[in-house]
Amino acid sequence: MHETNHTQRFQETAEDQEARFEGLKKRLNSSSKYLQSNDMRVTELRQGYARVEMTIDEHILNIHGFVHGGALFSLADTAAGSASFTTGQDSVTLSASINYLSPGRGGRLIAVASEVKAGRTTGVYEVFIYNEHEDLLCRATTTVFFLDSNRHR
Repeated sequence: MHETNHTQRFQETAEDQEARFEGLKKRLNSSSKYLQSNDMRVTELRQGYARVEMTIDEHILNIHGFVHGGALFSLADTAAGSASFTTGQDSVTLSASINYLSPGRGGRLIAVASEVKAGRTTGVYEVFIYNEHEDLLCRATTTVFFLDSNRHR
């Protein structure tokens, strides 16, 4: 199945690909109650790339008044997963690591995920999270497993 998707993505016209990514963005934003309840939104998709934004409000702050590390990790995981879906396959996270570089402050978080390598069954994605002032807050690396749509639905 993956071979077909891999071949198809290179045969798509730019318009077809744009329509596929727009449909995927709508699917991700409308079908995940988790994203909705945590004020996350996929704002941009391209091949091997995703941008996901999250509103900072009081219920994601830690006791010090900074964005909780779990919220940052969740945003990174969502961005990496969204980028991996641009392969034409769904995926699940196999492993992830994150480095927290600066405390999260501001009104909005922006996660940018890029494909490092997408193979037949796994992919690796790098994620950088910034605040609206473009301060780098953290960096994450995520490995995903591509689901076989015939077995995992």
